[in-house]
Amino acid sequence: MDRAVKTVAVLLSLSSFSFSQELKACYRAYLFFFPVAETCITYKQENNHLKTESFVRTINVGKLVKRVYNRGGATIILPDIKPKHFVYYQEEGEFKRYQEYIFNHKIKVKEIKYVKLSDEIEKKEEKEYEYRGFVDPYTASLILYRDSSKTSQGTVKMFYDDKEYLLPYSVKGIEVVETPLGEFKARKIEVYPNIETKGLLKPKGLWYLWIDKETNVPVRMDLKFVIGSASARLERIEGDRYLLKRVLKR
Repeated sequence: MDRAVKTVAVLLSLSSFSFSQELKACYRAYLFFFPVAETCITYKQENNHLKTESFVRTINVGKLVKRVYNRGGATIILPDIKPKHFVYYQEEGEFKRYQEYIFNHKIKVKEIKYVKLSDEIEKKEEKEYEYRGFVDPYTASLILYRDSSKTSQGTVKMFYDDKEYLLPYSVKGIEVVETPLGEFKARKIEVYPNIETKGLLKPKGLWYLWIDKETNVPVRMDLKFVIGSASARLERIEGDRYLLKRVLKR
């Protein structure tokens, strides 16, 4: 009996250790008071790497809301928050595309475009660029969370769609944000996503993010696109909510 109890205790401790290395945050986006999309992002620390996965999909698709189902992920090198690998799969309206970036001294890019929403390949390209410190979107978001906690304004270097971008940001202050999970004391960040991209979700104007001071997890996002605007709020959080705080402190 004692051996069985000890075995269970060891298994529980191992599972809790694994659990403590992972964070999942989920959001629901609204147009006015109408829910239009849901998105989740997962962070998992594995030794000196942070692996991220996310998806965003529209709900209540109709005349006002076009179908979107995007998913992707990245492997990020710790503790310096440097990119290693990025993949992104888009289905936006009738636009379907797969992208993959491998970062080293170069950025190796693979891009596949499909005929509408079919599996028929319309065009496949492989390209290579010099790596000059411009990172993928997942890594860029973490750099923004980290740097905005230290400096009131700055720029984030991002590579996307074959181009290098300097994304300016400024911290507008500290606000209390209400979400379905309660209130959070968060820093409000203004970002200018001057990105030229393909698909329906082309950024427009200024974006605003509210990052929880205690955990470095976004709790609200007000985003503008060419096709419309949406406000997303944190609805569910699982695992170690302090994972980003620890990772981004290094």
